Amino acid sequence: MTTASSASQSLSERLDFIGIGQADRDALREARPTIAASLDGALDAFYAKATRNPETARFFSGKAHADSAKARQVRHWDRLAEGKFDQDYVSAVTAIGMTHARLGLEPRWYIGGYALIIEGIIHAVVEKHLGGRFQRKKSKQLSTEIAAVAKAAFLDMDFAISVYLDALQEERKRSEDQRAALAAEQVAALGALEQALKLLSGGDLTAAVNTGLASQFAPMRDHFNSAVSTLDGTISAIVGAAEQTADNAAELSRATDDTARRTEKQAAALEETAAALEELTTTARSAAARTEEARRIVVTATSEAQRSGEVVREAISAMSAIEESSRRITQIIGVIDQISFQTNLLALNAGVEAARAGEAGKGFAVVAQEVRDLAQKSAEAAREIKGLIDKSFADVLTGVSLVNRTGEALKSIGDHVVSINGHIDAISGSAREQATGLSEINSAVNNMDQITQQNAAMVEETNAATQELLRISQTMRELTGRFVISTQESQQSRHRYRTA
Repeated sequence: MTTASSASQSLSERLDFIGIGQADRDALREARPTIAASLDGALDAFYAKATRNPETARFFSGKAHADSAKARQVRHWDRLAEGKFDQDYVSAVTAIGMTHARLGLEPRWYIGGYALIIEGIIHAVVEKHLGGRFQRKKSKQLSTEIAAVAKAAFLDMDFAISVYLDALQEERKRSEDQRAALAAEQVAALGALEQALKLLSGGDLTAAVNTGLASQFAPMRDHFNSAVSTLDGTISAIVGAAEQTADNAAELSRATDDTARRTEKQAAALEETAAALEELTTTARSAAARTEEARRIVVTATSEAQRSGEVVREAISAMSAIEESSRRITQIIGVIDQISFQTNLLALNAGVEAARAGEAGKGFAVVAQEVRDLAQKSAEAAREIKGLIDKSFADVLTGVSLVNRTGEALKSIGDHVVSINGHIDAISGSAREQATGLSEINSAVNNMDQITQQNAAMVEETNAATQELLRISQTMRELTGRFVISTQESQQSRHRYRTA
């Protein structure tokens, strides 16, 4: 509801309660000339008293000021006499009330003035209606009685309103006293809080409100102290954490530096290892190829050894045939030797017989001698041949033995070559597997080299991040160093973080 509508509703309620209806409005308009005529004398009487009374005279600066106020009163009473209690009336009455409030005019002087004005209006109205010669005395008595009743009512209303206002004043004074006391308590509380906040703004987290405050400010003090205590504990923990973080960041920075250096060395070592493995892989491939070639040679040697075995077996068979032939030749030589012996014996017998024959047997004796010489030569040749055959037979036996041993050696060599071939096959397979494994290892080492290079880059980034963390930790330590915290809590927090 707006102010204008609220004022209109208030005016309507007042008119209804007082009982001013249309008849009263008509009566006012009927009495308007009489009221206007009576205002001059009534207002003169009022302002004469008002300018003489010390309490009211101070509101007027002079006669001109009083005359101006009188003119405004005439216009206001003329508006009342019109009986138009509308918004213009409300605005006018509001302006008058605001002026009285601004001037500090108490209601009793305003009510007293209305009593004097109403007295004059009553005399004028009664005299108008009872102004005849025979009723003059009666009208005077009637107007005096009505004026007395009205003034008594105004007096009673003045005192009742004064008592009401005095009670309001006392209540207001009590309220003002309470407000002043509350303001003093509030000033004291705010002063203590301001002092604590001043210390707190300077970073002193041990600041607390320890002065005695009014009961209504005690919870605020307790909450503030609790909040500061909690903040002190929190900042103390943060200080400990900041110090621990700074120490850890420094250690981490050193560790990352060491890790970076070791990673660089590891990357260089891996790079060298990769190069060495590359060479080893090439060598392994070459060794695998050579092992394969050796395997093929061993296969060929195995075939040749097998063929040599066959040749040795054939040689053993030939030696056996030669041995058999030597035995037969020996037997034949034995026969020849026997023949030579018999021939020699026959030649000897022939010589004996030729000697017995004398001259006739001389020619036969010569032949017998030749035959004997030939038999002796044959026997000697047979003996030589037998010696040669025996020696040849012994050599053949030796050759057979050597050939047998050679066959056994070649067989053993063949077996060993076969075994070597198996080992060479195994070595060749192992060499291929080693070459393949080395290739995979080389690939893995190359991947490790790449990963190590990436790790080195990541370690450099981590080192940079660690340096930044160290800088932030140092900044945090500097920032937390601005706070003054309780020593005991600080020590406890540091102990907690160092033993955590």
